[in-house]
Amino acid sequence: MTVAPISPPTSTIRRRLLTAFGLIGLVLTATVSTPAVADTSPPPGVPVTITADDLPTWQTDGVVWTIVMLGDTVYVGGNFDHIRPPGTAPGDAQEQPRKNLAAFNAVTGQPLAWAPTVEGTPFTNTKPQNDCDDLGNNQWVCDAVWELKLSPDRTKLYVGGDFTKINGQSRGKIAAFDLPSGGLNGFKHELNNRVKALTATSTTLYAGGYFTTVDGVARQRLAAFATAGGALTSWAPTADRGVHAMITSPDGTRVVIGGDFHRLNDNPPHGLGAVYTDTGASAPWATGVDYVSEARRSWVTDLVKDNEAIYASANGQNTFDGRLALNPDDGTTRWIDNCLGATQALTIMDGLLYSGSHAHDCRSQPDGFPEITPDNPYQRLLAEPTRLDPAHDTPPILHWFPTTNGGPTTYNQGPRAMDNNGKYLWVGGDFTTVNSQKKQQGLTRFGSLAVTRDVNPPEPVRKPTVTKPDGTTGQLQVTWKQTWDRDNKKLKYEVIRDDSTVIHTVESESRFWELQDLTYTDTGLAPGSSHTYSVRAIDPFDNRFRSVRSDPVQAG
Repeated sequence: MTVAPISPPTSTIRRRLLTAFGLIGLVLTATVSTPAVADTSPPPGVPVTITADDLPTWQTDGVVWTIVMLGDTVYVGGNFDHIRPPGTAPGDAQEQPRKNLAAFNAVTGQPLAWAPTVEGTPFTNTKPQNDCDDLGNNQWVCDAVWELKLSPDRTKLYVGGDFTKINGQSRGKIAAFDLPSGGLNGFKHELNNRVKALTATSTTLYAGGYFTTVDGVARQRLAAFATAGGALTSWAPTADRGVHAMITSPDGTRVVIGGDFHRLNDNPPHGLGAVYTDTGASAPWATGVDYVSEARRSWVTDLVKDNEAIYASANGQNTFDGRLALNPDDGTTRWIDNCLGATQALTIMDGLLYSGSHAHDCRSQPDGFPEITPDNPYQRLLAEPTRLDPAHDTPPILHWFPTTNGGPTTYNQGPRAMDNNGKYLWVGGDFTTVNSQKKQQGLTRFGSLAVTRDVNPPEPVRKPTVTKPDGTTGQLQVTWKQTWDRDNKKLKYEVIRDDSTVIHTVESESRFWELQDLTYTDTGLAPGSSHTYSVRAIDPFDNRFRSVRSDPVQAG
């Protein structure tokens, strides 16, 4: 099946599924009731998210395309030349060279000494890839690292990309490092184009991308190598277009493949499929992503899994670009999230699916936001449960709203890569700011309440207005607009008279897209007395923000 985008919902949520051969009469509906809410202090029985407070983290001077975590070590790959401390600008005196690969301590955000040098071959006159670096004078170089994957026993780190050399040694688009030493090992091959996706079992490393030969042997965008000795194997399924993501099924018998291909082993559907790990023959698979035309299509960008399902993210041009949960045995759909705004990265932590996107309209989802105003056009980091509430056929958008900008590149995406170790969640991409324009390039991280505190206050509270109710004596009415918090839906408000006396306290739930006016009438004031008022917003962890004082108003 292919996933069709849906129109904004009215009283129900509707999904239309298309097979690769045409429409079928399957429409799922669910009445939208009060959705589940999660944050760092949710009601009993509701899952707890990590905090939305970004933690101090070293930065890159370019794009991070891939992240993998091994315990408290974070490996990142991409297209960058240096790393630098948080809060500093490019060229800072503390900047350190790192050529497309780097490693960091997950707990501190500090760099580790591992620093391989990844290089590519310069090209002249004809730009070979849209993602290659422009060196000027009609020269380009393709050297980015696009994929990092660990072996199941965690003793090897596999690397895929555009590069031709690592540490001065020939490595044609694929390489491997021994762990924990971090030394480049003897695994060596020459692929004629980009490796974009990797996945591994105990016996085999699987690769996908845009290549058509491996060491001169035909391999149509998919290949496999023996983990013992590194030899190219006979496993040779085919994809007719680019492969962007790969993952083995929970039982290890299949490789699930995502990308922009139309056919896998000459079989539909578009963008998603599965083959057997041993033979490469096609395995049963039901669900794909949209293809209407080159100008209206979707492609799979990332795949993650738990013990129950495979989860896929998609980018789309005027079509589906949200998230999918799929049965790993046959690819049938468990749920569809039709948020609009291309999704590039996924990770699962404590039963929640965290995603990086440039979401701008999640009306299709319970507790989802509508098309966002020009002042706040994208919500680039989201969380939702992997398992559905029985009341819905699609997951709610949880109350976790950190965000980044889209960065200076033409991609204008923001988050591009995510991984976690159960305590910390790291995000990489082409962004240059995090949370309220805080300068931070390429990398950021967040923590669970087990390892960090929720310390950021709610967003600023606007100056309240004060009026004298008509026909009253000794009364003033205070009106203020709700504020919101990135990871707590319920806030407490204190109304403060004359800069010192708390005269009213109220709790209220709020979300950034629908802030309401709240009022309180102060009574028993001396007629003719003049007063000012401010409002303080307090989250469940006692983080506070106080508005400026109102203009003075005289009670009647």
